[in-house]
Amino acid sequence: MEFLELCKKRYSVRKFSSRKVEDEKITKILEAGRIAPTAKNSQSHRIFVLKSEDALKKIYKATPMSYNAPLILLVCYDVESSYKNPADTVYKNYDGGEVDAAIVVSSMMYEATELGLGTLWARGFDTRKIIDAFDLPENLRVVCLLDIGYAAEESEPGERHFLRKNLSETVKEL
Repeated sequence: MEFLELCKKRYSVRKFSSRKVEDEKITKILEAGRIAPTAKNSQSHRIFVLKSEDALKKIYKATPMSYNAPLILLVCYDVESSYKNPADTVYKNYDGGEVDAAIVVSSMMYEATELGLGTLWARGFDTRKIIDAFDLPENLRVVCLLDIGYAAEESEPGERHFLRKNLSETVKEL
């Protein structure tokens, strides 16, 4: 599939079927994240694969942003290994960990779509509840959840999915 078609096909799935995601597909999704670019190749992202009954119960209890997906990737970055930009005089020692993790999530999200799975990039939750549920160490920063699974038959893109600004509103040639 052409990449732009793949991008257009992906939407935020909020209704998942109960069908489990096959281990081979999980491995491919994680590999897409592993090879994603990060600043100075720091690879500071840390991904927790939530698929056991216990892990899913914890995340379902911690946030409704899980949408009962059968697979959820809890994506964090390690502040001790993330790239810090010492040259930036405006954002002193800018920490690129969150951006790097976002790049990793994007790669995994598009691989999941290519494999016929639905995804939802979720950030509307109380981070403290996630940290407490999984006893995360202080050096990790929670970036997002990536809900993954087979979209339910009745699943469809939400209204906002089709609202896109014209390039002239977001891009300026200098």
